[in-house]
Amino acid sequence: MNRAAVFVFFDKDGVADAYVDFFLRELSENVQRTVVVVNGYLDGASRAMFEKHAAPGDVLVRENTGFDAWAYKAGLEHIGREAAGAYDEVVIANDTVFGPVYPFREVFSEMEKKPLDFWGLTKHDAYAEEDLVTRNNPYGYAPAHIQSYFVVFRQRLLKSDVFWRFWANLLPIVKYEEAVGKFETILTKQFEDEGFSWDSFVQVEAKATDDPNFTLYCPATLLKECRMPVLKSRVFKQDTLTLNAGEQPRDAFEYVKYHTDYDEDLILASLIRRFDQYDIVKSLALTYILPLAAGPPRGSGKASAALIMHIFYPEMAAEALALAKNMPKPADVYITTDTQKKADAIAAVFRKGRLKPKEIRLTENRGRSESALLIGMRDIILSGQYEVICFWKEKVSKQVDYHASMSWAYKINENLLGSEAYVAHILKTFAENPRLGMLAVPEPFHAVYHWVPGNEWAADFGVTKSLAQRLGLRVPMKEGAPPVTSFGGAFWFRAAALEKLVGYAWQYEHFPCEPLPVDGTLLHAIERIYPFVCQDAGYYPAFAMTDRYAQLEFTNLHNVLQGYVAATLYHGHDFQNHLQAIEYVYDLNARPIRAKAKRIIKRRLPKSLYVCILGAKRVIMGPNRGDALKEIHFRLFRSSYLKRINRDG
Repeated sequence: MNRAAVFVFFDKDGVADAYVDFFLRELSENVQRTVVVVNGYLDGASRAMFEKHAAPGDVLVRENTGFDAWAYKAGLEHIGREAAGAYDEVVIANDTVFGPVYPFREVFSEMEKKPLDFWGLTKHDAYAEEDLVTRNNPYGYAPAHIQSYFVVFRQRLLKSDVFWRFWANLLPIVKYEEAVGKFETILTKQFEDEGFSWDSFVQVEAKATDDPNFTLYCPATLLKECRMPVLKSRVFKQDTLTLNAGEQPRDAFEYVKYHTDYDEDLILASLIRRFDQYDIVKSLALTYILPLAAGPPRGSGKASAALIMHIFYPEMAAEALALAKNMPKPADVYITTDTQKKADAIAAVFRKGRLKPKEIRLTENRGRSESALLIGMRDIILSGQYEVICFWKEKVSKQVDYHASMSWAYKINENLLGSEAYVAHILKTFAENPRLGMLAVPEPFHAVYHWVPGNEWAADFGVTKSLAQRLGLRVPMKEGAPPVTSFGGAFWFRAAALEKLVGYAWQYEHFPCEPLPVDGTLLHAIERIYPFVCQDAGYYPAFAMTDRYAQLEFTNLHNVLQGYVAATLYHGHDFQNHLQAIEYVYDLNARPIRAKAKRIIKRRLPKSLYVCILGAKRVIMGPNRGDALKEIHFRLFRSSYLKRINRDG
């Protein structure tokens, strides 16, 4: 068939990752002309890449308005009605998917056999549940429709007035929900109502589900059972726990990696650059559970390594020695401390234990372990002689409960340097995963540290954000996505992943003097910036635990979760999923604030106006709010819009 394609692209930085190049290369094998429409900015390297697949005049850069819908419209109008009608098929597609993991020629060949007027890769079942999409839909519900990331129109439709009238009457779109409600969910129905036939390549048997969008919630199933050629990038930021156990994103990635010819690094590289690191770790289950007892087989790959230990309290030298002995024999051990007296005492302990450090360096105690690493050991980290480095510091928290502090130290030590076999597995993991930049110990949540999960930023987001700007980091960072870091400041890292941080011209004067506040200092920012520096360098952070500690971690997490669930059930609520329970808790916390706001509004507004507002609220938010909202939509939006799309010409 003779085909043209309109490909829509958007990136806030104007960067087209390598997966886009691969997608267009595969698509170009099946089309004779490609028009690329860029919403917003495009950098020079990305333009050069696009011009490999499209003529320079067919690469259009437009204002970032109207989402994909208006970009598709611009691309189709650029081709023109007469020229488009001369093609057997015109494809519209966008950059929101990875792939194809199976050749596009298989898809086009299969769909050529079907007498259709338009088709797509996947369809979304109809649904009437009230949400922001259905509120923006002129039909009052979302009809069954082809998902708009990949749609193919055939000649009979391309030559029709109906097709071009649809694009001419496209409504302004400002929000994502409007793009779905005013474009994606109505395109199929409007053409179907005019007598044009359609279908999808992927056929999914209808199943009982709260959400019929299988591309997001069942990607692994689609890849395995339906030969789905692409994988939505949004899969890797989607919270699937409302429908399943969260296995689908990870299993989809692993299926691509182990059962297709697609280079999974195209996925990883793009996720690392664009996505919140916590979403990446969560969706891919990037917690490495490694054996404490059995080491990897001989001859298996491992990275060259060194151990850096900061010992402020000489009495902790014996503990440090025991952990240092778990490093592989060729590995070098470096120690930092702040006085010669301490250095001599530490050296004596290590000498007695028959382990000679490569070097014991004196560093200032301004900036504590952070300055010891970034200033005192800068030359070692940047030397290039070690691929992977473990940074350890003793955990002695004198401001909290002794037992809680000791348990945190136990968690750090076991999951950092638990045994010779475990360290060997750590090095093997770095060797086998070239995008792995950092292995952190999961945060504590026992005793007085119960508040850490969910409050990882504490009061330190602002100071960390400022540090990121100072370092020139260009990665996502927001308060709603916690850093994947090792609280306590001890972790494994790939030396190349931290070059931007270590290579910064740090001076001891940059660090605050003692005594330090509990929060909000440069040291707290550095503790949280490590994984973002890794991400900026093209690596991902992850967690690591020994198999023995993972048993304890799971048991404790299960125990804590049981307590929270029991607390919500105590109030007589039977929630369908964890998000409903979370929303309920937030609602409980917000009620006193809303009550106070209500009193203020009532005092300051005229009584007649307040009564009107209260009445409107009761109608819209009451038990019949769905019917009320549908009535509002019918009167203000639906009737006038349907008249518009049905008028002649």
